[in-house]
Amino acid sequence: MTAGINQSALDRLFTAALEAAVARMEKDGHFFPLVFEMRANGMIHNVAMLETAPVDGSADVLERLTAMLRTRAGEGTIVASAIVLQGGDDQRMSVRLRASNYAKDIAVPFEIERKGFVKRRRRVSLGDISGDTVPNDVF
Repeated sequence: MTAGINQSALDRLFTAALEAAVARMEKDGHFFPLVFEMRANGMIHNVAMLETAPVDGSADVLERLTAMLRTRAGEGTIVASAIVLQGGDDQRMSVRLRASNYAKDIAVPFEIERKGFVKRRRRVSLGDISGDTVPNDVF
């Protein structure tokens, strides 16, 4: 691990990102990519992005989010980041956790229990979490 960030901090960032994704899934049944960053003081922030620059049609959402985080990491604004994506129809979330000298894509399978006809209620149950070490595209 690097100076200034430890496994406990990465665990907090992962948990915050995963809990937010579960909450969105239970509320809406789906979510768009969620972006979180950890500052040097340990604070975790959810990032909302408003793009004002022209969008290159060849770059997908994940590439644009990664480029934005790479810039913030290069400036020293952040020490870690997490992007949570919903995998298509396969009932899986992916948490892309990045810090200097740390890069994992963590797969989180889930199931949704739906109840109610008029007022839809959803409950998400998580499966076994697994992670793969990947090249670091942010730090």
